[in-house]
Amino acid sequence: MNIYKAYDKQRKNYKRFNFLMIFLFIFLPAALYITGKTDMFFLSYLVFIEVLILTALILSKDNDTLEFDLKGDKISLKSGFFKKSYYIYCDKVAAVHCEKSYEELQIIILTTQISRNKSLKPITENFMKKFPQVAEEYMRLKKINPEFEYFYYIIKKGGFLKYDLLDMLFKNCVKAVFTENSINNIKMIRY
Repeated sequence: MNIYKAYDKQRKNYKRFNFLMIFLFIFLPAALYITGKTDMFFLSYLVFIEVLILTALILSKDNDTLEFDLKGDKISLKSGFFKKSYYIYCDKVAAVHCEKSYEELQIIILTTQISRNKSLKPITENFMKKFPQVAEEYMRLKKINPEFEYFYYIIKKGGFLKYDLLDMLFKNCVKAVFTENSINNIKMIRY
């Protein structure tokens, strides 16, 4: 499967969805006005549907947003429409793992970076139960460098654009260990 074709198809579907929602957002009040049904029931129902349409547009934009850029030794990353951008230092990335594939891909980044970033969470027992392959890699890294404290971040949003981010991590994070799943996803991009 060509990831770039899939990404273009995903963007076209996103534009179609937005066009349809905006059309409904404009058409429904116009249809209510043309028919002359201005009862309180119809108006309240219209307001409810308009709020649902706006919510769907906002959630769709939030789910599709992934912005990243390489600035020297750090990657500026913004995952989601409402989240702030933050930096991941390439030298501090210890491991990269992928769960699932295609559009549902989740990129899990283990880092030794200590920052004020609330998105980086310390590794806990629940995390290790949920992701056993990452837990094995974490234990191996902890044996090699027991003095470091490790944090993780999971990138879930962005659709097929996450593959470009994974490729950028592979090219620039030279000290990082990539698990077998992440290598397979990188091969999917390149071949």
